[in-house]
Amino acid sequence: MARTSDSTGLLNRYVDALVRGEQAVARTVITNARKQGLGAARIYLEVLAPSQDKIGELWHEGALNVAQEHLATSITMVVMDTLREEMRPRKLLGARAVVTPVEGDEHVVGARMVADFLTMDGWEVDFLGYGTPTKDLVEFVRQRRSDLVALSCTLPEFLPNAKAAAAALGELDPAPKVLLGGYAVNAEEADIRSLGVDGIGLDGLEAVGQARSLLGLERPKLSLTDHLAAMGRKINSVRTALNMTQQDLAKASGLDRTYISMVERGRQNLTMGAIVKIADALNVPVAELVSTEDG
Repeated sequence: MARTSDSTGLLNRYVDALVRGEQAVARTVITNARKQGLGAARIYLEVLAPSQDKIGELWHEGALNVAQEHLATSITMVVMDTLREEMRPRKLLGARAVVTPVEGDEHVVGARMVADFLTMDGWEVDFLGYGTPTKDLVEFVRQRRSDLVALSCTLPEFLPNAKAAAAALGELDPAPKVLLGGYAVNAEEADIRSLGVDGIGLDGLEAVGQARSLLGLERPKLSLTDHLAAMGRKINSVRTALNMTQQDLAKASGLDRTYISMVERGRQNLTMGAIVKIADALNVPVAELVSTEDG
């Protein structure tokens, strides 16, 4: 998903609050984003997840110490708790997932995000929190008869633990599908076959798609609200890539700037005539704007 200039600004303000250890400011940044129409999923993908990457980079560079890194993680977990209260899951799928960091890995934010995305998608989710010993994980999955196990691995040194967990889970009957994600997977460009997992999910959105695919579940049908939000993100993405302001687009399309703002926030139903005007002003096919795939 392309990050827009608006979300980049949000990310910078949020990271600044984390670096200063200002929980109230961080929460205000996210609260204001929600008031402006930014959905929880987009906040997770474009603000919270990359903020953790940035905090990790600052720690590696020595710009933050361990205590500051831990505080930043704690603040983000509190923010996620708040967002979770507003989540309205889709209709339950009748599928159960277990989400946990791999044994030895104490980084929880990425796993918590995947658990929340699966919950929003209608899965019954058991989130185990910190790294779970493989033996205990296997017994838990056996008892819960879980359909999917989503493992998170932040540090490359724990990838062998992910491989061991996948192998042990594969001995169950029936065996759950195993999905792996996390910073280490992305950094190492992990090969599914070498790790023995069934799929790789590098962010919450991809994890949901992979999870559904592994279980043979249909892609969810989008509501009108989902379509409008997706179209708004697409228009915003194309406009910012062209270095156009909302006023520029309004003038080029013959529409009001406030109308354009509402469209980009997913809060304005569009007529076909308006879609054509916007597409012409952006010099893109209408089909690119009405596609349900986020760019």
